[in-house]
Formats: sequence, structure tokens, C-alpha cells
Amino acid sequence: MNRMRIGRRWIAAGVVLMLAAATAVVAADAPLLGIWMTEPRDGLVQISVGANGIIEGRIVGGRDRLRKDEKNPDPARREQLLRGQVILRNMRADDESHWSNGTIYDPDSGRTYSAKLQLLDPEHLKVRGFIGFSLLGRTQVWTRYHGTSMDLPAP
Repeated sequence: MNRMRIGRRWIAAGVVLMLAAATAVVAADAPLLGIWMTEPRDGLVQISVGANGIIEGRIVGGRDRLRKDEKNPDPARREQLLRGQVILRNMRADDESHWSNGTIYDPDSGRTYSAKLQLLDPEHLKVRGFIGFSLLGRTQVWTRYHGTSMDLPAP
């Protein structure tokens, strides 16, 4: 009987520690979470904490709801809709405003690049995709999206 109580206490303590760790990860990444409009103002990406506790970004809206992933290097995936696809993967917090060590998929080229994120302020996110090291790449500044429609108007 006494061993059962001790065992239950250890289990309860473990659950509390896991919840505290998960809360700490979400709290550290909280300013980054939400929906962001890409710089050409043609796509919406929702940044969230994935099932593995790592930051990911999924296309949730844009100008063309029926746009397919035509440039994907895998021919079997070229007929899939872009909406719903994860394009930002495995981002890890360096500090409260920088994330790195992940990748970003560019549906316009069909290529995947190393990625870095920097929260410039609560409304602007610098997204850098690069090959090898950060000097060889491209940067966009995404804007936090406060709209309700996931369908963006044509330019």
C-alpha cells in the first residue's frame, strides 16, 4: 500500500514537470505564435507549436485557395493543395526573439532552405531562408495578420 502511494506521487510529480516544461516552451515562443502574412502579401502562414514541441508554420490562407504545389520536386505531391501544408519546420528558440536550426519550403521554387526567424516587434517577423550559411539567402518581413478571412484579395 505504501509503495503504491509513493509510486502515484512520482507519477503525479512527473506529470507536473512535463506540463511545466511544455508551458515554458509555449511561453517562450508565445510572441511568435499566430498568423502571419508573407511579404508579397499573397499568403498566410500560421506559426504554432507542433506535436513534438517544436515550432512549425502551416499555410492557412492566401490569394488562391486552389493553388497546387506544382513546383514540388516530388512529382507525387504536385497535385496537392498548398493550403494546409507545413512549410516551416523544426524551428528552435535561441532567445526570446530569435529562432533557428529549422527549414522553410518555398512553394514558388519547390526548394527547401535552412531558416532563421527574428521577431522585430510584435507585428513584424523577419524570415530568412538560406543555403549553407546565412549570407547566401533571401529575407522577407512578414506582418502579423489580424483579419478573419483566410482568402486574400487579388492585388
